Amino acid sequence: MKKLLIGILLLILTVSCGSKPETVVSKFIDNVKEKKIEKAFKDYVVNQDAEGNMHLEYNNKTQQLLFEKLFENLEYKIVKTEKQDANTSVVTVEIKNIDVKKVFKKMFEKMLQDTFSNGNNNSTSSEDEFKSIIESKNVPKSTYTTDFVVVKTENGNKIEITPENMDVLLGKLITTLQNPGNLDDNDQEPQTGVSEDGPNAGDTQKPNEPKIENNGKDTKK
Repeated sequence: MKKLLIGILLLILTVSCGSKPETVVSKFIDNVKEKKIEKAFKDYVVNQDAEGNMHLEYNNKTQQLLFEKLFENLEYKIVKTEKQDANTSVVTVEIKNIDVKKVFKKMFEKMLQDTFSNGNNNSTSSEDEFKSIIESKNVPKSTYTTDFVVVKTENGNKIEITPENMDVLLGKLITTLQNPGNLDDNDQEPQTGVSEDGPNAGDTQKPNEPKIENNGKDTKK
């Protein structure tokens, strides 16, 4: 009987721990990294109308490669969890990923250089140049901090996802696509952006815009 009670207690504690705000955020990011986008939103996000049925559609292989590399290079660390009230917590997460803006900037600079170099008759295509940069071990990366709001629901803790959360997860891809003319800006690091050139680097920009669809619903990560 004593063992049974201990077993029940451990089960209750396990279930409780599994619902901690930071655990929910970790599971959400893990699913995004594994490209299980629909599962991530269905299981761990409360505002389904914001991004519940997000689908990634690629217009070409270059766009597909970009997303695959973003998911592959996504790293994160839970920094802290702060309780706002009885039903709300804020989980601060440090996200490191490919710096999309710097990737496009490097591609543009290289192609410009190739185009106007004397005697260069073998200019590299934009697709090949992009592939070379994004697959390099020295691909630019950046680290940013973002806050995930987690609320209690009837089904346990869930994230109220924001566009900023998803933007940071995807290496500032969304910001870059929305501001294609800002490639040459001296990167003003929003929220704790740690810019690194080489195995670690920092900011955002855009080529052909991949479609991030959500069945007509508003987006964000």
